[in-house]
Amino acid sequence: MGLGSVVARASAISAGTGAAVGAGVVAAGLSPIWACLLVVAAVLVVGLVAYRVEGRRVQTLVRFLASQADRSELLRRLPPLGSDEVGQAARGVNAILKATTDASVDAIDSSLELQAKQEEFELAGALAAKTTELEHRLDERALLFELLREATEKSGMDEVLPSVAARLSVALRLREVAILVRDPNDHFVIRVARGFDDPDSLVGRFIEKGEGISGEVTRASEPFIVRDVAREPSYLAFWGHAERTGSFAAVPIRQGGVNLGILALTRPEADPLSEVEVRFLSAVATTLALAIHHASLVDELRKLSNHDELTGLANRRLLGARLDREIARARRYSTDLAVLTLDIDHFKQLNDRFGHPVGDAVLRDVAEVLTAGVRAVDTVARVGGEEFVVLLPRTNGDAAARVADKLRSRIAAHDVAELEGKSRVTISLGVTVLDDAEGAAALLSRADQALYEAKNTGRDRVVLRFSRPAA
Repeated sequence: MGLGSVVARASAISAGTGAAVGAGVVAAGLSPIWACLLVVAAVLVVGLVAYRVEGRRVQTLVRFLASQADRSELLRRLPPLGSDEVGQAARGVNAILKATTDASVDAIDSSLELQAKQEEFELAGALAAKTTELEHRLDERALLFELLREATEKSGMDEVLPSVAARLSVALRLREVAILVRDPNDHFVIRVARGFDDPDSLVGRFIEKGEGISGEVTRASEPFIVRDVAREPSYLAFWGHAERTGSFAAVPIRQGGVNLGILALTRPEADPLSEVEVRFLSAVATTLALAIHHASLVDELRKLSNHDELTGLANRRLLGARLDREIARARRYSTDLAVLTLDIDHFKQLNDRFGHPVGDAVLRDVAEVLTAGVRAVDTVARVGGEEFVVLLPRTNGDAAARVADKLRSRIAAHDVAELEGKSRVTISLGVTVLDDAEGAAALLSRADQALYEAKNTGRDRVVLRFSRPAA
């Protein structure tokens, strides 16, 4: 309600009051002049009072609205201002404030609810991510346990490494994997390869320190990862046996500060290796180091149990196993099998004259000459002090005699450094071939008989003996 409305309302009140006073004056019989003065005075007094009362309520309303505009205090309310237009305006303002307050409360509640939902979703997402990560870690621990179990259950490196490579290839989604093991010449030799078109052609190949990425790893002793091998010129791609796409990692296999080997692997371009996986591969390499060390011990024990410690040749136990195998094969395929037995002439006198260290040197030299003079499929064994046996599969009597005489000649021409030319080493040999239906004992016995004949008839010679006359 504006000032004009207030004035108009006050005028209406004053007019009504003037009429009432005029009627009273007339009734009192006052003179007209005094009556007029009295009426005017009454009207002014009543109008002033009405104006002040109405104006105060309006000012209260105006000040309240101004304060709300400045401070937005939605919880404040106007006091009751009557039942007329001013009072109705005040009640309307209070109603608007209440509705605004209720709406604000609803908005706050909705915002808090939305925030709580968002936090709930974020926590659920984080929990899912952590759950997935935990599952990956558990899978990794399970794989490490399986690798360690493989390392302890398998008996040798040729059994352990293929099994480990197969498990890694599946668990880590590898395209190719190779395990290289350090040999006595400091070469890192591929012992197992998986995922290549022709893995057998890679087995036995080796790298040296500084050759390619894997060669750098052998020198730096730190894992090396290539995200995109197409952009890495030092990547050898396994000498062209692997694609030049995807990612590559070379991880050293170390134990006690020594590089035992390298774990080299690739992943397809669509599934590159991550830093987390490379860290896991370092843990795998640690387990592999234990596996290689354990397998090496098993191989060494196996070698010691089957090989002569002094010469490295097969011992009597390994000779017996191979002789049984060759006899079975000769019978199955109807092929020949020849056996040579030989003895170093006058070895006891040589030992007594020059001492056992020189005698040991003679034995090692004879072993080397014998090994170099036969095929890879043949077996040379030391079965006694100075006694040796040579198995010659798929060899008839005449060919065996020629081999025996070749070995005799080479030994006679060989100079043992420790003898310093003071003595010459010779050997005597007995030769025989497998006969129908006989076993290993009979075959070796006949070869020994031929050897004794060679020794008894002058030594440094070859004697052939057959169970029946040669055809």
